[in-house]
Amino acid sequence: MCRVCGAGAQTIVNNFSYVADRLGIFASITCALHCLLFPVLLVAGWTLPAAFLDDALFHQLILLVALPSALVAFGLGCSRHKDLRVIGLGVLGFLGLTAAAVLHDALGENGERFLTFGSTILLVSAHIRNYRLCRAVGCDDE
Repeated sequence: MCRVCGAGAQTIVNNFSYVADRLGIFASITCALHCLLFPVLLVAGWTLPAAFLDDALFHQLILLVALPSALVAFGLGCSRHKDLRVIGLGVLGFLGLTAAAVLHDALGENGERFLTFGSTILLVSAHIRNYRLCRAVGCDDE
């Protein structure tokens, strides 16, 4: 039994943190795939799907999924494991994704892809670290 909370409440927190980490990883990887696959779709002649994928709305929607999931996952996780590296990686990754979406014209296509891919690596690393640390911190501390 957990000293801080009851076993049932801890299970709910663990499940919520697990889902938030998975959703954050999914959003980050989707963003990276979007940036990597867009040129391939254009070369393949898939202009209609590619036109949808290049829309700025796509970047905004991904950010709207990535930010809340990161806040929930890292907030719940860091309250348990107290690892600030998770927050540092997450903040750098999210700032990079935001900068890539906002500064698209200033960065150019290649700059945006490079920044997005690097930021995705940071965010996914933060989510994986958070997930592992949350699983390592047990509640069986009698």
